[in-house]
Amino acid sequence: TLAGRVTFRDEGGSVFQVRHASWIALFAASFFASLVQAQRVDTLKMALRWEVSDGVHPTADSLGRLSGIAMDAAGVVYVSDIADARVWVFAPDGRSVRSIGCKGRGPGEFESPTGIGIGPDGKLYVRDAVHVSRFGPDSETRRLTRFESSFRGPPFADWASLLATRFDRDGHLFYPSFNSMNRAQRTGLFFQYTLAGELSDSLEVPAFPRAPSTTAYVRIDASGGRVLKGLSHVPFAHLPVWDLTPRGTLIYGDGETYALRETDRAGRVVREYRRAVAPLRIPARERRDSLAALTARLDSITVPWSQVGGVPEAVRARQVPEHYPPFLAVYAAEDGRIWVRRWVANDEARTVFDVFDADGRFSRVVELPRRIAAYPTPVLNLSAVVAIGIDPETGAHSILRFGGPEKR
Repeated sequence: TLAGRVTFRDEGGSVFQVRHASWIALFAASFFASLVQAQRVDTLKMALRWEVSDGVHPTADSLGRLSGIAMDAAGVVYVSDIADARVWVFAPDGRSVRSIGCKGRGPGEFESPTGIGIGPDGKLYVRDAVHVSRFGPDSETRRLTRFESSFRGPPFADWASLLATRFDRDGHLFYPSFNSMNRAQRTGLFFQYTLAGELSDSLEVPAFPRAPSTTAYVRIDASGGRVLKGLSHVPFAHLPVWDLTPRGTLIYGDGETYALRETDRAGRVVREYRRAVAPLRIPARERRDSLAALTARLDSITVPWSQVGGVPEAVRARQVPEHYPPFLAVYAAEDGRIWVRRWVANDEARTVFDVFDADGRFSRVVELPRRIAAYPTPVLNLSAVVAIGIDPETGAHSILRFGGPEKR
């Protein structure tokens, strides 16, 4: 540098000079352009391919309370219906085909089917009140509708859980449950089975000491009580989430910060999933409506508070947060990727995920043009998403299949 100038030589050997101020401006522009490029997020916008909903699909009027969803390698979609005691089956193009099962306790029948999943053997597994049933391919249609066998699930099973049945790459089935022995800490448990139905181990989700209890209740007598729905935590509470990966590891977060851990069976942290995101403020109207609903539930309690349990002080004080939690749910996909469900305002008809590769690196955002239910656990991959939708006004369930980039 000479006389306040910076000297450059180009590839052809020519020499030119710029003042320090110009050089600083040039450097700053280049630096910030690189920073923006590094922070740019790749967003995959999927399109709605088909749906089973009122006024759109003839099967919609027959749907009851949907409790699980799965999709096989051919793109056939299976949906368990806990109210109608059957598994609905839809062809890859959305056509309704012959369903599985009916009300009963015989082979291939159900009492309250839920939590379905496709095992590493390519078979369909369906949890029920007592048993887990397995269905193989029909000889003509190749759909997984032929009953093969069943085995008894865990005693006092949390059979109504909307978490999907998971499998690891070693060929084990994992039956999800709340840890009934430790309910005050809001933690979970997975019972491990061989595909032949032998209970071989269990895997416990770590405790979350600051998390609310799982259930609020009114004690009626020494032997029981009545559940108080919606009073175990405030609206938009920072709740812990967890799932089990195909690696047989646990992925979980306490809901306080955008930090999720993956741990092995010994409890060792094998990787972490993090992303810096700005807090999202809850719209005033949404917060006001939630507070009104909470107040109405509290006002409906007519017994002394000495008979009430599981209601935290934040609920009694009506302390509704001003910002959404950092995430709503976490899911471990069959390909090993981790999908983190983000919060969006209730008036936005969309669903947003942060997707991480199996090694913990943030990959992209996936956006769906419709709001889906957080549970039952959706089927997630970068070519297709299949999920349950719930109408916020009527409570009616629908089935939504998304795929490919959204057409513009």
